[in-house]
Amino acid sequence: MSADGKQRVLDDIDDYQDSVFAIIGFANFYRFDDDTKTMRNDVLVFQGRRLTPSPAKAINSDGNPVEFVTPDVGVLLPTNFGVLAEVKKSFPADEKDWLDDFKQLMAYDDDLTGWPSTSSSVSSHDVVLLVHLSRGKAICKYFEKNRGGTIQFQRPFCIVEFNRSNERQAYFFFRTATGKLTDAGVDAKLENGVQVPMLALTRAYSEIKIYDHEPPPAYMLHLIWEQVINVKASENAKYPALRKGQRIDVEVSVEEVVNELHEKFSFHQLHTQTQSNDRQPKIPQSEWVQRAFDRLVKAGEAEWSDRTSGKLKAKFTRHDDVLAHFVELCAADQESKKQLTLFKENH
Repeated sequence: MSADGKQRVLDDIDDYQDSVFAIIGFANFYRFDDDTKTMRNDVLVFQGRRLTPSPAKAINSDGNPVEFVTPDVGVLLPTNFGVLAEVKKSFPADEKDWLDDFKQLMAYDDDLTGWPSTSSSVSSHDVVLLVHLSRGKAICKYFEKNRGGTIQFQRPFCIVEFNRSNERQAYFFFRTATGKLTDAGVDAKLENGVQVPMLALTRAYSEIKIYDHEPPPAYMLHLIWEQVINVKASENAKYPALRKGQRIDVEVSVEEVVNELHEKFSFHQLHTQTQSNDRQPKIPQSEWVQRAFDRLVKAGEAEWSDRTSGKLKAKFTRHDDVLAHFVELCAADQESKKQLTLFKENH
């Protein structure tokens, strides 16, 4: 297996984790009160909430009906003003494909309903694109070139750059690249750029590890194995003396994993004040877990007890490094698929 293959898997995980921190960090500018050094109870934050478009945008540009939109992060201020933001750590390599990402953002520029407010709507809201610092300048140039033509916003639109620094004291950097935020306090912070210590974010949001985009397979497997299967295995009397290579059979279900990861590692902890019917769906989705289970079965580390009902028997064994184990497994799987594709093309 090539080192490049494992590095690509690790890069995907880094991108996913950075996206989670970008969501957390941006929302925290509105939640954290600099004067009292506490979180504001009158500011609501939500992630992946389903908002209903107005009749004017109930049909997209391709002629397909739009049931709802799900911004990566939403903020509702006590003034009934809101903010909707989308995180794009990377953009497609071909600039011709960038318009699709802006169409998604333009769908948020609408009289949406389903906000966690008394009226289910807001007086107005900002639309924000969060992009990695390395792509910020190019994306801003693209926006300015197409502004007023194929890209149009009626509400305030802002592009905010972010970047993670792994210096002696790790921090996340945020800075406005173009546009202005309506909240003067947050806008002033981001205008010249602000560094947010990673330690502060991890202390306040240490348990949040997943959002409403499917994690890379290796990361998903790591969470399931470490946080669910390992915990269940530890209840077995053989667990303390389990040697490397020995195994414990652990029964687990898709539903059980969904519930465990949702309660412990999603943005669920921030949604206690914003729950409303099915507008705040459970994360992870059952399909994500099902695919992870299939990978475990394919790797010989589990077998289906009943695939129809989502019941699995995992063959738990100890790994020196759980994440590294699944990174290697997924990297090998990617290389196998690549070789198969080349074989088909050559024959």
